[in-house]
Amino acid sequence: MTFSRRNFLRSAALGGAAAAVTGDLVLADAPLGQIPAAQADGTLPGAHMPYALRDGQGEHYLIHGQVATLIARPIDTGGDCTAAVLAGSMDALLPLHRHDATDEALYVMEGRLELHLDGQIHLLTAGDYAYIPAGTAHGHRMKSWRTRVLTWSIGEGLGEFWQTLGTPFTRPVQPEMPDLAVSQERLEAAAAASDVIWMGDLPDAVAKLVTAHGIPEARQPYVLMAGEGERLVAADQLFSLLQTSASTGGAFFSVLTEGPAGQPIPWHYHKHHNENFFCLAGRMTMWVNGEEITLYPGDYCQVTPGTVHSYRLDTPYTKFFGWLVPAVFEPFFRYIGDPTSAHVFPVTPPPFRFDRVLAHLDELDLNVMIVRD
Repeated sequence: MTFSRRNFLRSAALGGAAAAVTGDLVLADAPLGQIPAAQADGTLPGAHMPYALRDGQGEHYLIHGQVATLIARPIDTGGDCTAAVLAGSMDALLPLHRHDATDEALYVMEGRLELHLDGQIHLLTAGDYAYIPAGTAHGHRMKSWRTRVLTWSIGEGLGEFWQTLGTPFTRPVQPEMPDLAVSQERLEAAAAASDVIWMGDLPDAVAKLVTAHGIPEARQPYVLMAGEGERLVAADQLFSLLQTSASTGGAFFSVLTEGPAGQPIPWHYHKHHNENFFCLAGRMTMWVNGEEITLYPGDYCQVTPGTVHSYRLDTPYTKFFGWLVPAVFEPFFRYIGDPTSAHVFPVTPPPFRFDRVLAHLDELDLNVMIVRD
């Protein structure tokens, strides 16, 4: 059978067989029609499974003038992470605090964020990134009339953080006249239910714009300016590593992908890590266990171990962000990509070096699919 998404979907519908091949070893031979489809009904699944959410979908909690929209909880991620989108207006804040056993990271999507991090005060703008390892004192204050931040934490330590810190709310946007007061009762409830120790008010000081461009080689707090990171070009796509395995002790890594409209990547699945896709610009199509899902800016999709998937970029400029837990798949990007000093994908793409990936399949958590009748 010719290898294409049309034939893949036809095989899924007819119960055709799929073989996941690493080198010459067949790992699976099961009817694709028996693989469960991704959930895409706008709710959190309550089980570790593939699912997708549209922009603004999830559970909403109002916290000190900002809304946390939960898009992933430990029960949904197999204990791997908690993720939320924060949206708020001027001066909405979280007081200074730390997590003794939980790593956290964030990516600013819109507006400006004053981030207090390990004694320094940074002003993050759209596209800036920050890593907050366990034990690091931090807090934030929003510094624009609309600020949106994607944030996630590793493990189960903050699994009840947003729910106990806030009160249920009806939408992913803060109220028109938000109450910025910090509730001591809510702070205590969050401390009792999650890995958080409150450390007092945010100090007054002038925040400095983020200009940093390097990723530390060891586990420590850092910020990264938009467009920076370790950049690799693979055919017509640019991968920017914003977090590496070395900088998290192997807990996770994160990567920003940019490219033009193109062809689907090969069908594949992983056995040992979760992938989280968050569309930031343009439009992309994902195929998840035979189901086609279109992602627009703000949309999210979780791909769990054993989930057969592929994606295609659909617009002249498409950008999506991913965090992968744990960081076992990072070598894939170094095999398929070549280092570049450019900050955008190339006009004339170099060859697609999937041959280098195939040569190292025994090292990677990657099972490439073929479809046959």
